[in-house]
Amino acid sequence: MSINIQLIKNELKKFDRKILLKTKYNKVQAKMLEMDLDGLICFKPQNTFFLSGFNPILYSHPVVVILPAIGSPVLLCHSLRDRHSHDECVLDDIRLFGAWGKSKPIANDVYTAIGIICDDLKLKGKHIGYEGDFISVVQYQKLRDATNTTELVNFSDTMNYLRMIKDEYDINLMRLSAYLGNIGMKAAIDNIRKTEAEASIASDIAMRQTWVKELGEFEVGAFGNTEGGIVNALWTYSMSGYRVPYGCDCPKNRIPQEGEVCLPVVWSSMNSLQTEIERTVIIGKLDEEHNRAYDAMLEARRRAKAICKAGVTVGSLYDAACTAYIEAGFRDYLPGRIGHGLGVSLHESPSLNRGSDLTLEAGMVITIEPGLVFPGWGSVRASDSVVVLEDGIEVLTDYPEEKIVR
Repeated sequence: MSINIQLIKNELKKFDRKILLKTKYNKVQAKMLEMDLDGLICFKPQNTFFLSGFNPILYSHPVVVILPAIGSPVLLCHSLRDRHSHDECVLDDIRLFGAWGKSKPIANDVYTAIGIICDDLKLKGKHIGYEGDFISVVQYQKLRDATNTTELVNFSDTMNYLRMIKDEYDINLMRLSAYLGNIGMKAAIDNIRKTEAEASIASDIAMRQTWVKELGEFEVGAFGNTEGGIVNALWTYSMSGYRVPYGCDCPKNRIPQEGEVCLPVVWSSMNSLQTEIERTVIIGKLDEEHNRAYDAMLEARRRAKAICKAGVTVGSLYDAACTAYIEAGFRDYLPGRIGHGLGVSLHESPSLNRGSDLTLEAGMVITIEPGLVFPGWGSVRASDSVVVLEDGIEVLTDYPEEKIVR
């Protein structure tokens, strides 16, 4: 897919981020009302970004969004993030905790501040949603104490579902992210006969150089945690031979051997919206069985892409891909899933599992990557990031589909 970078930049400037964000949190509020929730408190970085547009990169102090079922959300962050949050957060109501310089916090610690905000929003003692897939037991108890509620309601599954549908602003950012990933993949494959580390570094450098020259006004970070941040999320790991089935590991100085495969995995980010591209590269010539597996993988991808569109169930997509493997004699090697969601995380909902009755919807961004794993030898897999449309898909990543031999 050839894209016009300047055209996408111009399109992005047309969007009002406040309106976009309000549309997002209004959808969250509608689900909250269905669940009889009066408020929602989010700590998970991906969720607080989704509801505020603010990513401090480093989360050594909590960043919290408090969303009433009716009304506007509040961003709560440490005074250290005062200027940063006011420069980048899309919300109007930003409050601070903790002392730092001349900033004026509403409380010393985050839970006392949450209690104050809940008082202001009249949420004390009410039905409050929380992220059951993220906060610890200790945090859960502190949150109960701060809100004076007897029970917090897990909102994680609902939030994960709401994050699956991307708006055109997010999709444009993902188009730019995929543009960098495509460049990274080409560089990795051009250097694939060198060590795993050299192929990976060549990809990283190519993406970063292109970012600086063409897209330097955007951030390429991702979401950190209490012990570290991700300032640059343009990264690649290339695995070779018996190491490919590891799935993910640090590249080493291993040189791929004749008759093996290499799998460069390229991850890229644009303003915290992320995409991936993967390709299996043959070194020299494969034996008959693994060559047949590679051909079956390409056919599985074609079949999945051919039927992928809004209204198709995930289980049907899985079955369409895996019939190619069954016909080629690889029934015993079928994958557990053939892809996953993408967005503010590289691996988010939905998971494209066998038997899933989840229906694809327009605006979902997923990977299509049916693969076969042969422990001790390698695997065959290729991944593309695609947007689900009403009548098909838009493929964001575009390195050629054919068999790759080096």
